[in-house]
Amino acid sequence: MAKELPTLGELEVRVLALVWQEQPTTERRIWDLVQKEREVGRTTVLKTMQRLETKGLLVRVRGAGPVQFRAAVPPQRVLPSLVERFVERTLGGSSAPLVAYLADQGQLSAKDLAALRAIARKLDDEAE
Repeated sequence: MAKELPTLGELEVRVLALVWQEQPTTERRIWDLVQKEREVGRTTVLKTMQRLETKGLLVRVRGAGPVQFRAAVPPQRVLPSLVERFVERTLGGSSAPLVAYLADQGQLSAKDLAALRAIARKLDDEAE
């Protein structure tokens, strides 16, 4: 994969997340999981996985039986770029609306809050 993350559509992001969760996995398994969330054709999921493979984000696992896929990159390499793009393109470069949304939802765990506090401390230290 190139250093720059390729553009990803909503279904591509979801399929990639499911592959991270299930890998190695088949196209059929990913389709079954996507079907639980929304109606989508099996060929659509297969084509999505093929696009992710072309973009260098999925690789085929050699072996007997149905073709299996695994992620070519870890989530830690992809997720920060996705969040950055979201903040830049959707929120105009300000993460404040995202933080406010998270705070208003009341769904942050103690672990999430500890991570946010650690981030805030790091930012405070860098500002000094």
